[in-house]
Amino acid sequence: MDQIVSIIGGGLAGCECACQLADRGVRVRLYEMRPHKMSAAHHTGHLAELVCSNSLKSLREDSAAGMLKRELTQMGSVLLECAKSASVPAGGALAVDRDVFASYVEKQIAQRDRIEVTRKEVSSIPDGPVVIAAGPLCSAALADAISD
Repeated sequence: MDQIVSIIGGGLAGCECACQLADRGVRVRLYEMRPHKMSAAHHTGHLAELVCSNSLKSLREDSAAGMLKRELTQMGSVLLECAKSASVPAGGALAVDRDVFASYVEKQIAQRDRIEVTRKEVSSIPDGPVVIAAGPLCSAALADAISD
């Protein structure tokens, strides 16, 4: 039986990681606590929900954000392609329609049969290989488990 990599957090990093691993033949269990447990900033249960801004910052390649986007494009970033498809006018920045972006990301996750999405709060670190992609909006229980 194939080993499963657990990814804790269905935000940008967790979703990108899940897609990249699945595309390389790795089975993934992607944990997301929402919609069962919400953070103070989230409004939906969507994967890859943008909460602070709909802008992914500058597209200019002479900026740090622009250089990062160029590198992510070269590396085949799934979420950057979703962002480009969900883009809205924003001058020299890459901004997205938040709902459309989340929808595109969820479609990318759903079409990969090697990704299993588990909607529950993680309060202890699972056995086996684990990627913790939960940011500052993770649950208190996960924060406690990480700090132990």
